[in-house]
Amino acid sequence: MNGFRPQSIKDIILPKDFKKFFNNIINSEEIPNLLLSSPVPGTGKTTVAKALAKDLGAECLYLNASSENSIDVVRNQIAEFAQTMSFSGGMKIVILDEADGLTPQFQKALRAFIEEFQSNCRFILTCNYIAKIIPALRQGRTMCFDFNMGKYKDELVPQIVKRVEGILKFKKIEYEQDILPSLVEAYFPSIRQVIATLQQYAETHGKIDSDILSFKDVGDDLANMVLEKKKLSDIRSYIEQQGMSYTDVCRNLFENFTPKCSKKANSIQILAEYEYRCGFSTDPTLQIAAMLVELFTCV
Repeated sequence: MNGFRPQSIKDIILPKDFKKFFNNIINSEEIPNLLLSSPVPGTGKTTVAKALAKDLGAECLYLNASSENSIDVVRNQIAEFAQTMSFSGGMKIVILDEADGLTPQFQKALRAFIEEFQSNCRFILTCNYIAKIIPALRQGRTMCFDFNMGKYKDELVPQIVKRVEGILKFKKIEYEQDILPSLVEAYFPSIRQVIATLQQYAETHGKIDSDILSFKDVGDDLANMVLEKKKLSDIRSYIEQQGMSYTDVCRNLFENFTPKCSKKANSIQILAEYEYRCGFSTDPTLQIAAMLVELFTCV
């Protein structure tokens, strides 16, 4: 089901408030440097960044920070792109995806480039862990925009269901209509995870039926691994394979581990404490490991 990424802001599923903000940017043809953040992968940060650049008719340089984490990238690719005028005479935009993967040294250099090329180029950064972005970038150099979709669930779920139905019909995949809302809600707010699950299930089963709701049940699998006190390295690998953020981990364990463990109150306190800590940690993976060790005592 690849190839269905929206290319324009008007086609992206977003809360009305979000869409109004981005449309105002497009209509004014004036874009600030943006930092798009969300602890949950798959909520549309990268899609919005690319759509903004396209809707504005900007010349764009896209870099994924997780694979381009080198100071040489700043000196070479970004500098070469940002210091020249666009062929069309329009604006230029640098998109740095997963900017929380950049080293502090890289981020300091990036701050200098944002200041130096402000008259010619804009920067859009995306991140999952905003605490890993240095204050100099978060405060004053970029406008932070939080992709917190939680309070918009009632507004967005029907739109996601409609979009998913359209994809299934286009791909001529048989499906049971009444199970789609439950599937979307199970993975909300990650549209990416919904589509990935549908694709994988359709490839192995040929159609979408009610069994998909128990297919690859991350919550139960993760909870069972903790209940069985599996090796931390195995649990960490599983979390990484599923592309789960720290909020995904805490939420899934609250829903699936806490009801099954012997010390429910303790597990809730541990999950709440570590979810809070992760938001301010430069390396949430260490906090998650420490949390798992404490949860083992609740089994």
